[in-house]
Amino acid sequence: MFSKKRTSFLRTTTFRLTLWFLGVFSTLSLAVFMVVYVFLVSHLHDQTDTELLDTAKEFTSLYKERGITALQAEFTREAESRGTGRVFFELVSSAGKLSAASDMRLWTHPKPLSLAPPERSGTQPSFYTISRPGHRHKIRVISMPVMDGNIIRIATSLKGDERLLERYRETFGTALVIMLICGGLMGWLLAKKAMSGVKRVTETATKTGRHDFGKRVTLADEGEEINALVYAFNNMLERIESLISELQQITDNIAHELRTPVTRIRGIAETTLKSSENLEEFREMAASVIDGSDDLIEMIGTMLEIAKTDSGVIKLDVTQLDICKIIEDAADLFAPVAEDKRIKIFLEKPPRPLTVHGDRQRLQRVMANLLDNAIKYTPSGGSVSLSIAEDTAGVTVRISDTGMGIDEKDIPHVFDRFYRGDKSRSTTGTGLGLSLALAIIRAHGGDITIKSTNRGSAFTVSLPKERS
Repeated sequence: MFSKKRTSFLRTTTFRLTLWFLGVFSTLSLAVFMVVYVFLVSHLHDQTDTELLDTAKEFTSLYKERGITALQAEFTREAESRGTGRVFFELVSSAGKLSAASDMRLWTHPKPLSLAPPERSGTQPSFYTISRPGHRHKIRVISMPVMDGNIIRIATSLKGDERLLERYRETFGTALVIMLICGGLMGWLLAKKAMSGVKRVTETATKTGRHDFGKRVTLADEGEEINALVYAFNNMLERIESLISELQQITDNIAHELRTPVTRIRGIAETTLKSSENLEEFREMAASVIDGSDDLIEMIGTMLEIAKTDSGVIKLDVTQLDICKIIEDAADLFAPVAEDKRIKIFLEKPPRPLTVHGDRQRLQRVMANLLDNAIKYTPSGGSVSLSIAEDTAGVTVRISDTGMGIDEKDIPHVFDRFYRGDKSRSTTGTGLGLSLALAIIRAHGGDITIKSTNRGSAFTVSLPKERS
């Protein structure tokens, strides 16, 4: 069990991000160490060479002015002052014969020490580094030619510099371990915080898989990427919940609203089979069954279109179109029906086209449904008015009639599926037309509002010029 949990943790994004953080942090720390170390080595090297050169110049001046005796005395005094085990001075001829030197007993034990340079350097001072037999610390030497062909050599132990560098390495190593531990902890906390949004999304997705569709991921200030993920996931849940709600509503509608027409069709068929053997009556029964089936097919198709439109599944064929032309076509289409009922249709439109972005076929269906309802519920001799206007928000289409109006208690429900008010029960219809119209307009980013009195009703369709 523990092994599985550990393996699972090692494969998490949080652990991998922590490793990446540690890797980058370690690389940068080592780079800083190397830069500082190289700078420190170079600084110590330059400082040592500067000190050797200054001392060699002083000895050269002393030798020129006061001779070898004074130089020998200065070698002895300077060696004792700095430490005979730390520095060494000598004056040798060009042939290598020793003329003067400081105390070198500590330098020749356990093995003799030769300060001769690897190569001669002419009249210019030369610097070189040699190893001291039997000792771990190296020696830095300057070889300074003087006027009579002799050479002054000064050697100094690099023990102090090497110990300083060693302490620096030890200190950095300890500091690096501490920084890696703290950096690893900090990296893990940062990675955990960065992944907390993903964790919340995962928990919500798990609950959604258990049919808890009401859960949403809380939004926190964790960066634009996590916020975008939260927004997208919550939007997806809303779409899923909407789809399930629409599916449930369709199921309920089928269970309740379609039962009556199906029962009526079955009753017609059963009654005809039991009570008649007349071929003509069977034909009438078949015709009734076909009409009822067509009504059912139309009703089911409308229900499915409403559900797909409400849930955003349906894809609109959006183009730039003239809304005035759509209203004119609808008025022309229903002109014969209105004329038969002696209803006048008035159209008020602006002198220029008003363009919107929308699905032509579906917007035509909306206007046809609203105009059909206006004519259907307007008594003979009445009128239906169509007006189109433009404002800063978009385009509005108003369809008003002089019909019977809608009861105040029915107004909040007129867009509900299968809802029919008391005044509309005597007319034919499924109660789905207004529901479909509202779904289509909202899919375009608009809305439909209604005002009604006992002297008529007015439906106002609002459409944005640009669909979001």
